[in-house]
Amino acid sequence: MLKKKYIGVALACALALGASGAAFATTVSVGGVKWDPNSTFDLTVATSSLIETSVASPGDTLTGYGLVSGINQDTNFCSGCQLAYTFQYTVANTDPSTLQVLFNAGAVNFYVLPSGTYNSKDPSNITTGTPWLTLTGHNSTITGYPTGWQGDLFATASGSITTPGTGSGGAGYLDATGGPAAIFMQTQTQHDGLGGLADFFMTTNFSAIPGGSFVGGNGVTYAIEGGATITGSTMPVPEPAEIGLLGLGLGVLGLMLRRRSKEEAEELS
Repeated sequence: MLKKKYIGVALACALALGASGAAFATTVSVGGVKWDPNSTFDLTVATSSLIETSVASPGDTLTGYGLVSGINQDTNFCSGCQLAYTFQYTVANTDPSTLQVLFNAGAVNFYVLPSGTYNSKDPSNITTGTPWLTLTGHNSTITGYPTGWQGDLFATASGSITTPGTGSGGAGYLDATGGPAAIFMQTQTQHDGLGGLADFFMTTNFSAIPGGSFVGGNGVTYAIEGGATITGSTMPVPEPAEIGLLGLGLGVLGLMLRRRSKEEAEELS
C-alpha cells in the first residue's frame, strides 16, 4: 500500500504547479475591458452621463443609453476603447400619491466602442460596437414601496413622474445573461428580497435635463439625465495556460504514484 506521506507530497506538488499560474491572474480582460476579479465589482455611470426618455403611465417604455465612467474606481479600465450601453424597461405600475414607479421587462446591453466614438447626443452607433455584456432585470421587492409590488426596477421621483427633480432615484436587481463577459459575472451574491439571489444590485439617480429635452440623432426625444452604480461580484475563469500547469501538476502526481507503486512491487518480489 502506498504510504500517505508520498501521496501527500505528490498531491502538494500537483496543486502547487497548478496554482503557480493562477497566482498571477489578478486581472481579467474581456474585449479590452479590464478589472480585478478578486474584488467587489463596482461599475459606475457618472451623474449626468445617463440619458433617458420620460414616462408617465403603465405600459410606457423607458429607453436610454450612456457611457461607463469607471470600474472599481478605475477610469482607465478600457485602453483604446469605451464601454457604452443601452437599456429598456416597461412601466408596470405607478403610485401618483408617492410618485413611485415600478418597472418590468428590464434589459441593459453593454458594447465596446473605439475610443472617441461615443456621442452623448446620438446613441445610434452604440449597438454597432462589440457586444460585451447583457444584464436582464431580476424580479424582486424593495422596502418602502407599495405592498405587493414586485418587479425589475423601483423608482421614486421628486417634483413629478414625468418631470423629476433633483433627489429622484431608483434601485433594482439584474442578472448576467449574455455576452462574453457574462461567464465572469454569474455569481448570484445579491439577495433579492424574495428569497432568491441576483448577480447585481443597481442604484440610480435621475432628474430632468436642466436645458430641456432634446431629440437624439436616432429621432428619440430624451428628457432625463442621471447616473448609476451596478454592484456585485465577479470571478476569475482559468486561462488555458493555468489549466495546462494544473495538468502538468497532475501528471507529476501520476508519475510519482506509479514510481512508488513499482518500488513497492520490487520490494515484495
